[in-house]
Amino acid sequence: MKSILFATAFAAAISTLAATGCSSSKTDSTPVGTVTVGTYTIDIAQEGDAVAPGATSRFVLKSTAGGKPTGITGWIGIASGEGSAKKEASYDANDGDFDDDVVAPKPIPAGAQFWIEVDTNGHKDVASIAWKK
Repeated sequence: MKSILFATAFAAAISTLAATGCSSSKTDSTPVGTVTVGTYTIDIAQEGDAVAPGATSRFVLKSTAGGKPTGITGWIGIASGEGSAKKEASYDANDGDFDDDVVAPKPIPAGAQFWIEVDTNGHKDVASIAWKK
């Protein structure tokens, strides 16, 4: 009986983590790389669907040096963001990272990258990296 209760509780906990967007519950994470943005070092990974025109892709951003930024905004496209939908990432306190569900422009411009704008109390720095999938 104890093993049934444990299995039920464990399944419920995993279900709750997945429903709340906890990236550690994902098994399809692909490391993208690390960028330096201002005083921060940000590790970036992709989860879920591949980047495609008009599709939503999730990028997970974790500050490994420099502390926790005030906010992060991401987009797929060119540096100016022209033609792209910029999306503010949400902070996931369970994992200590930011989850950013961005929609790729349609069509995706030549030379497009995943761009992030890191906000530190109103001061903004920008960097980019090529996505993996």
